[in-house]
Formats: sequence, C-alpha cells, structure tokens
Amino acid sequence: MGLLDKLKGELVDIIEWIDDSRSTLAWRFPRYQNEIKNGAQLIVREGQKAVFVYRGALADQFEPGHYELKSENLPIMSTLQGWKHGFDSPFRSEVYFINTRPVTDLRWGTPQPVTVRDPDFKMVQIRANGLCVVKIADIETFLKEVIGTDSAVEADEIAELLRRVISMAFSDMVLETGLGAIDLQGQQVALSGKLAEFVQERVDDEFGLEIPEMTMNISLPDEITQAMTRGVAKGVEASGFVENVDLNKYQQAQAANAMLAAAENEGGSVMGDMMQMGMGAVMAGQMAQSMPGMGANQQV
Repeated sequence: MGLLDKLKGELVDIIEWIDDSRSTLAWRFPRYQNEIKNGAQLIVREGQKAVFVYRGALADQFEPGHYELKSENLPIMSTLQGWKHGFDSPFRSEVYFINTRPVTDLRWGTPQPVTVRDPDFKMVQIRANGLCVVKIADIETFLKEVIGTDSAVEADEIAELLRRVISMAFSDMVLETGLGAIDLQGQQVALSGKLAEFVQERVDDEFGLEIPEMTMNISLPDEITQAMTRGVAKGVEASGFVENVDLNKYQQAQAANAMLAAAENEGGSVMGDMMQMGMGAVMAGQMAQSMPGMGANQQV
C-alpha cells in the first residue's frame, strides 16, 4: 500500500448508518483513528438524527437528508475548533446517529408486589405489568446520562432501566390515589395515563426520554379474586335476581352442590357414602315427580 492509499484510508468520505433492526436507540459511527475530510458526505435517513460531539461537547445536529460537510453547515464545530476562515484540513469528531422513532414494545412489570390498604380486604398485595412506548426527546441529556462512552445503546438496556423507574412510579401513584385494590383494578385503564405522567417526570430530565403512551394491567391475589367471585354470587342470590328462574330448581341445585361437596370430603368417607345415597334418593324423587304417571299416589 502506497502513502497515498494509506492517507486515503485514514480519511472518512461517507458517514451513514444503515440499520433495520428498530431496536437500537443510538449508534456511534466507527471512526476509530480516522479523520473526517472537508467535503465528506453525511447521509441521514428517515427516523434518524446525526449529531457531532467534539471533546464531550454536543456540536452540530442534522435532520434526515444528504449533506456535504463544510464549515458552512458546521457552525458549532467551527467555533469549537477555532476555524476562523473555514477548514481545509481533515478534523476529528465523534458522530452519533440517534433513532428518533418510538420503540413500542417495551414490556415492564413490578418485580415485587405493592401493598395497598383496602377498605374491604385490609392490606392487599397487588402486581402490575404492561407495555411502554418510549422515544428519545432530549439528545444532549441522553448522550450524557445514557450513552456515555458506549458505542451503541439497545432497547433492552433502556427497558431494564425503565422497569426500575416504572416500579417506583407505580408505588408512588398507588399511594397518591389512595384507592383500594378493587378500585385500582377497576380504573386501571384510566390510571395508565396517570402512571405515564409519573414516569415522564422521572425520565425526562434524568435520561432525556419521552413516554408517549403506556398500558397497565393490575393483578390481584387469587384469594381476593375468589372472594370477589363468591361475593358477587351471594349478592345475586340475596338481591332476588331470580324472578325468571324456577326457585324449586334453584334450591335443588344448591342442595345438590352441598351434597356433592360433602361426598368429596376425603376426611369422612362414611358421611360421603350417606350423602351420595341421599342425593340419589332426592334425584330419584325429582325424576318421579317430573314424569307423568309416576307420582307418589299412583294407583297400581
């Protein structure tokens, strides 16, 4: 390799980022020891933004388009490097490509249950999970607080960071609302927007992120769900919501359920046998009453 080829190889002619994964939020152009020459081509595609960083300071930014790098379109870089009359020689600068599209499939969940004071069930431990939409809002903050010296930032890294933030925000939101576990679950769709606001307050100034949307699903303990189900069943029975139902058949079904529960009791096999026999007799009597010519007073 001749001297001319070597010098040419150390100069960057085209700066671009070809990415189709949609999972990378930021990527640093691999300049290594190469220098960017005057007139180099910068290609910024849709859904991207290119930023120049010189000695840790954010310099010029470029929206989607095709640019020829000259001092005219590098005003901040010209100031930082002291180019009073433009530049002819190559220069060094880090170039980051930022993904400006929202990432829509970040999953979150509370690693530990959150204790809620409930008027009906006293202290209840609930969990929550859902999806979170996130995008980069403040590039300078994101560069300083998230990227640092990394060459790339993946969505998985942000997801891990957001899970911790959302978990704490969820606890704070539950405490502020003062709602019981049942009301929280009943209003979880409306409360999703409130949770997004709590999270936004934490990730805006701290990480330079935006949370356009968030979904939330609140889970109650199994014993609470079962208690609610039994309560609804008792409420239906007590309210007299049986006007269109044959009361005799309803009572017979209740009695049959009680017999079946006793028959399945492993601790009392004798009682179970007796209950099964009794249930059989009751069912036989019911069948006799329902069939014409088979009543108890039938003459032989």
